[in-house]
Amino acid sequence: MTISKRALCAAMLAATLSYSGMAVVEARAQAGATRFDLPAQDLASTLRAIARQAGREILFADEEVRGKRSGAIRGIYTVEQAVRLAIGEDLVVGEESGAIVVRGRDGRGGVTSAQNENPDAITVTGSRIRGTEGPSPVIIASRRGLEEQGIPDMASVSRILPQNFTGGQNPGVAGGGDQGGYNNVNNATTLNLRGLGSDATLTLINGHRLPYDAVNQGVDISIIPLAALERIEVITDGASALYGSDAVGGVANLILRRDYDGLLTSARAGASTEGGNVQQQYSGVGGTRWAGGGFMAALDYSKATPIYADDRPYTRQLNAGQMLTTSSRQVSGVLAGHQDLASWAWFELDVQLADRRSRKVNAFSLTAPTTFYGQDNRPVVRSYAVTPSLHLRPGGGWEATLQMTDGESSTVINTQRYTNGTLFVSRAAYDNRLTNFEASAEGPLAHLPGGDIRLALGGGYRRFQLDFDVRTTSGGVTTVSRDSVERRNSAFGYGELSVPLVGAANRMPFIDALRLSAAVRYESYKGIDAVATPKLGLVYAPHRDIILKYSWGRSFKIPTLQQVNQAREVILLPASVFAPQPSPPLPAGATILAIGGGSPNLHAERAKSSTLSAEVRPRFLPGLRVEATWYDIDYRDRIASPISDLLSALSNPAAANFVQFAPSVAEAQATVAQAATGLSNQSGQPFDPAKVAAIVDSSLRNIAREHIRGVDLSIDYDTRLGEDSQLTIAGSATYLDADRRAAPNLPTAGRSGLIFTPPKFRARGAASWRTSVVQLSAALNYLDGTTDNRFSVPTRIGSFTTVDLSGSVRTREGRGPLDRIELRLSAQNLLDEQPDPIRVTNPTYVAYDSTNQSPIGRFVSFTVTKQW
Repeated sequence: MTISKRALCAAMLAATLSYSGMAVVEARAQAGATRFDLPAQDLASTLRAIARQAGREILFADEEVRGKRSGAIRGIYTVEQAVRLAIGEDLVVGEESGAIVVRGRDGRGGVTSAQNENPDAITVTGSRIRGTEGPSPVIIASRRGLEEQGIPDMASVSRILPQNFTGGQNPGVAGGGDQGGYNNVNNATTLNLRGLGSDATLTLINGHRLPYDAVNQGVDISIIPLAALERIEVITDGASALYGSDAVGGVANLILRRDYDGLLTSARAGASTEGGNVQQQYSGVGGTRWAGGGFMAALDYSKATPIYADDRPYTRQLNAGQMLTTSSRQVSGVLAGHQDLASWAWFELDVQLADRRSRKVNAFSLTAPTTFYGQDNRPVVRSYAVTPSLHLRPGGGWEATLQMTDGESSTVINTQRYTNGTLFVSRAAYDNRLTNFEASAEGPLAHLPGGDIRLALGGGYRRFQLDFDVRTTSGGVTTVSRDSVERRNSAFGYGELSVPLVGAANRMPFIDALRLSAAVRYESYKGIDAVATPKLGLVYAPHRDIILKYSWGRSFKIPTLQQVNQAREVILLPASVFAPQPSPPLPAGATILAIGGGSPNLHAERAKSSTLSAEVRPRFLPGLRVEATWYDIDYRDRIASPISDLLSALSNPAAANFVQFAPSVAEAQATVAQAATGLSNQSGQPFDPAKVAAIVDSSLRNIAREHIRGVDLSIDYDTRLGEDSQLTIAGSATYLDADRRAAPNLPTAGRSGLIFTPPKFRARGAASWRTSVVQLSAALNYLDGTTDNRFSVPTRIGSFTTVDLSGSVRTREGRGPLDRIELRLSAQNLLDEQPDPIRVTNPTYVAYDSTNQSPIGRFVSFTVTKQW
């Protein structure tokens, strides 16, 4: 027997003799207590060990516990008791959505008491000021909370967030045809907050950028294994003043586990009960800790089969070879680590790797084989990102960071297209590269009665690049339609100031806390644009139970490299296909030159946003949180084509500014000369510049404007039903009213509540009950119906409501192969809700709105997780 075992036996014997019997110890163990034998060590290691042994999520900010140590914890305690023993007097412990949250006490780092009543104060996404809650609403979801709801991966997370629109670059979007122009290019998953586009949502990993995905400025979140995640923080407010371009609809920050001690493995199998979508997933996370450092490595392998049209009754009229969803195989990994270099310096490293291969077959005929009239897409995506960072404490409460990110996301799409049996082979390659250097510092400037005035400063340089290589081969002849390398550089600087006027030390009636904040960022994109974006914020607590927040700011999105460098196309069409004809009608044999594509003259899209929120956490009902948010975003200079219907442009007054009638021969010849790939003659006659009756220019420009406004509501309630029983109830809903004006001389049209657009109302409610052994959860998802206004008689598309159930059983810590095993059974869309049918303009198109409603149906999965 080792010395440590003897010491443990002696301690157990002494504890036994100190009681009148073993009944008390057994009662404590049965009430959810755990036997701990932890040495004196750094506090972070102790908290993680408690979480691992008790099977509970413990959240804390690294800066709150760095440099702190805990005493030895030996005995039988509940997880809350063990955490309180570990943290001592400097920190406090609370609960949020089933997770235990450790945070700073009043007055530390200028944090007001109202913020300390709020467990969300650990967030780092809403502000660059440490220990300060920003003026924007923040949604937080922990990994454990997602797992308890049966969420297996990051792609599924995008579908349960009411503020996110699943149209765009997302799995399940049919693409092309009648799907509103949305297309799933490479089976990626990108967030699309408020439905403003995946390029208007900024996605970060541990606060830093990743390479863009494919041809749009979205970031693929599916490359991050859920096992590697600590939590997700989402700002539903413009944040360009803090983070720069793309943060118009909001910011999502995926925060990884910094380290791990031990090994956790899991295996999951599932399938749709109606057929198809057979999934298997294997993941593991492991690591170790040592004095002053540690690392975490996570690896995930997943595979899914497609859903075919004949798997669903509402699509059986389509070709049996038509895929409704893609088949895919993905391997992804994450490595994160940290090491103290001195008492005033430490080093951190993040590495992400992913390889995904997918397949999607589309049929262009109801009866002919897809190898006669169809298309087979096989995208391959490989990506990596490496981010080392050096953190320093120069003194005076300041911290500084030097950070560098180098990454690449490469998409290669091999396509076989069959037209009447003739094979056309195409290859489209899009290679995104990112290099980012950033230096930042944050600390106190002066002390006020309400706390410290704190300042964050930073700046850096970013270089990103997109390589295009698009070519088609038919009959042994290869045509290169695009082969170019486009680069862009930007330099940026930012600052944020937080001024706490009233805090714990000087609170007064009706002013429990009052803080002002201001931020500004300047970015210069060489050859494109230079933008300065401010943001002002107010956090006011009239009572310790109530927090009011207001923010106003400007945001922007720089044009994508695809938009700026998209090849300029010129097409020659017969004038007879344009209807109605102008007055007087064009002569017989006349032709029209139509121009499309990108433009080098594009500049930044700009937005102005306002957000007002109220949060209530009544002390008379601990565990309850209610938050309501009003938001308004005015998004102008959006890049779009000014002509929505090309064939009506000659007689449409709204298109008059983009139509040139009776061009000269020289003007017609010059227009054709500007075509990057030459003239596409679809007129049925040889090109004669003298017969060109008009030039219609529908190329991209900064011309559209969108205005969205609405209300978010969230309610969370955590309560203990006993020593070893906890109930969590959470609900969130959003109302979105959006409209769009395609050009200044066009009328405003609805942009929400219509087919292929975000619904006006979306909600999710969930309840979870857990003990140390059993956990059960249920969720209700509601997607409001939309209106199909594409035809002369509008029709209503019904709502989409699904019910999800998930439950698990966990074995207690002990000895043997069954030690610390969790078995989970989940059912998504338990009642098998099916999409509402829609009218289609082509019988081969998918006849449902795939941007809002899913064909997956009831999906059942079983997961086994083992802690080694």
